[in-house]
Amino acid sequence: MKPIQLKKEALLHFLFWSCVFLFSTASATWYYSETRELFEVYGFRMLLQMVVAYTIIGLLIPKVLNRKQAFLFSILVLGLFVLVYALCTLFLVEYLVPNYPTSYEVFLKRFESPSFQGIFFNFNQFFSRSLYYAYPCIILLAILFYRERQELLVLHEKKREAELNALKNQLNPHFLFNTLNSLYLLALKKSDKTVRVIENLSHILDYMLYRCDKKYVLLKDELLLINKYIELEQIRYGKRVSISFDESVTGEERIAPLLLLTFVENAFKHGVSEAINNATIRIQVENRENRLFFELKNTRPDLISNNNGRKSLGLSNVKKQLELLYPNKHQLNIIEKPNTYTTELELCL
Repeated sequence: MKPIQLKKEALLHFLFWSCVFLFSTASATWYYSETRELFEVYGFRMLLQMVVAYTIIGLLIPKVLNRKQAFLFSILVLGLFVLVYALCTLFLVEYLVPNYPTSYEVFLKRFESPSFQGIFFNFNQFFSRSLYYAYPCIILLAILFYRERQELLVLHEKKREAELNALKNQLNPHFLFNTLNSLYLLALKKSDKTVRVIENLSHILDYMLYRCDKKYVLLKDELLLINKYIELEQIRYGKRVSISFDESVTGEERIAPLLLLTFVENAFKHGVSEAINNATIRIQVENRENRLFFELKNTRPDLISNNNGRKSLGLSNVKKQLELLYPNKHQLNIIEKPNTYTTELELCL
């Protein structure tokens, strides 16, 4: 731990024990006639509270309980409270009663004998004192537990962001490879449509590199990206593919970037490029009461090549992103039939 953090931690502990001391003394001023007696009593008690708290938190929990020795931990904690209670009783009998006898006249009448043994072996006194010495430790443990939970949440969020960035880094080269392959084929044919493809590709790359680095983007930007991609692929395949794209959204909805595009890309990659006859793609996007429904249905060739596992790369990445960004807030159905392949996605916006 750095020196600045140590100083901050020490200051927080000082403030905590100051509050404990002030709370104890403020609630007991009526009982003690002298301020000196009040400070001596609660100063010593707070010292014992600190011994209990730091012994349990700093020693017994990490060295015993965390090593799954619960029975030994219980025995040691009980022994600690017996020791602390013995010191408390000894301080009472040997110092407080002789120096402030009037303050303890009524208190000592509770016991059969005002001696050390008479007070020490009283179970009710032991139980009440143990609770008193334990409560700061319980409060500190609750604070530490809360802080650890917050740190775990921060670490989990950082881990999730790292996973998402890794998935996007896998997805973008995959998409770019397919698009450049289309451009390469058109360039070989010296097609006049090459310029249009470059223009669309420029828009797509600009979006992917500079405008989709956020966790969520506007749906209208995603749909524009999909339209650019569809136009690019229509230039490539021409009349071999028939496409319908129905939108029923405001466009202001926010969605994780590149999710929908992957499904469209797969439809072209494996439903159109491998089709012997004309292929059909039907896309529908609809917002129903702040729930996004996306459906993509494409014709499926009779024989589908394996493509060295590339078919599942984009889809598996999307599934992982959905699990990270929409936990328990999405439903993805893939329906495979002999001649059609349907993707149904429902998102809670």
